[in-house]
Amino acid sequence: MGYRFLGDVMMVLHGAFLLFFVIGGFLAWKWPKLIWVHLGIVVWNLTIVILDFDCPFTGTEKYFRREGGEAVYEGGYINHYLDGTIWPEGETPTAEKVGFALVIIGYIGYFVARRRRRQRVGTPA
Repeated sequence: MGYRFLGDVMMVLHGAFLLFFVIGGFLAWKWPKLIWVHLGIVVWNLTIVILDFDCPFTGTEKYFRREGGEAVYEGGYINHYLDGTIWPEGETPTAEKVGFALVIIGYIGYFVARRRRRQRVGTPA
């Protein structure tokens, strides 16, 4: 299995991880047990943003790319792949705020759906 392929796999996994970060709270409306996985990912992302350290997904992708003979990009995954592509260049802090706002909205909806589900079953909230 080639290092370049592994670099691509890490890039896709990282993207899926970030996508789940944004929509996982909404998915938990339908599949409530997902909330625990999502909560772990939220804590992970908050830690990376607040403490401003390199994500191991990025480091692993860069390692595989380097081993595969590719030039490694500067900075992080979000700045390389998403900044200027998904949102305007330089607006990553705004995109992070929107992402965290979506997490909060997803959690509010999760708790509303959970409460309604309990009321339908007749269990006290």
